[in-house]
Amino acid sequence: MKRRFVNPFKIQGSWFKGNVHTHSVASDGTKTSEELVEMYRGAGYHFLSITDHSIVLDISELDGNGLLLIPGGEMCVGRSEVGTTYHIVALGVVENLPFKDFDHDVDPQDIIDHTNAVGGISIIAHPYWSGLNHGDLMKLSGYNGVEIYNMSCEYERNTGLSGSYIDGMIAAGKEPYIYAVDDQHAAGREQVPIDACGAWINVKTESLSVKNILDALKKGHFYSSTGPEIKDISIDGDGVISVECSPVRYISFVSTPSLGMKFHAEGEPLTNAVYPGRPGETYVRVEVTDYEGRTAWSNPIYNS
Repeated sequence: MKRRFVNPFKIQGSWFKGNVHTHSVASDGTKTSEELVEMYRGAGYHFLSITDHSIVLDISELDGNGLLLIPGGEMCVGRSEVGTTYHIVALGVVENLPFKDFDHDVDPQDIIDHTNAVGGISIIAHPYWSGLNHGDLMKLSGYNGVEIYNMSCEYERNTGLSGSYIDGMIAAGKEPYIYAVDDQHAAGREQVPIDACGAWINVKTESLSVKNILDALKKGHFYSSTGPEIKDISIDGDGVISVECSPVRYISFVSTPSLGMKFHAEGEPLTNAVYPGRPGETYVRVEVTDYEGRTAWSNPIYNS
């Protein structure tokens, strides 16, 4: 069985931890950009993108003090089949996007195309929370990825997990990378716990710079997590997938519907698993979940 995977665990470089969906008081967040920088730097992050609605912050005026800042924004546009809007995160854009935010008449594909044209990348945000269905997602193209986990949506509405949406897209021929993000807004608002520093991506690249991080994201040189560490993924000549990770309760190989496999810890935690594959599958992605319910997700591995 032939596998196709841009494997970040087999390239040279170092791992850098970052969040690519965050809000400040410039839109609907509760923290200033300076407070966000201090909070994420203090939590051991290496990079952060403050993605406010309608505005791209001028990060040249903000001192990261060791935390790399990646310019970005979020636009809420278009109309889904049930009347909700698409939320598109744009990374690597340095000027406000030339579209009206919160406008049903703006095509989300135009946001994606514009972001690509200026050298950035687009991520479809929280499809479950947004009320998007399979048809809504299949209309779009040219984006880099989709959020599989959104901490703010999960904390506030229990709608932060979008794995089934992504699996449906892949089964229908799309090939998105997958992201876990904070989407930090509340920071302790009402019943919502602090929705910060709880979901991130680990990016493999030679050194820490805006260009290197964006290039690595474009190539899929990263994985997502809310806690566990994926230490290695190997694929042999027969397509057998081996995974090594921090101690966890479950290691899952999520695949084409009705296929795949889930390993359960019995006694001692799991730190590795081997999946031989199953006839008929078109992709596999790895999920590892610890005893606190925290998960790490690989990007999809495709059958060629």
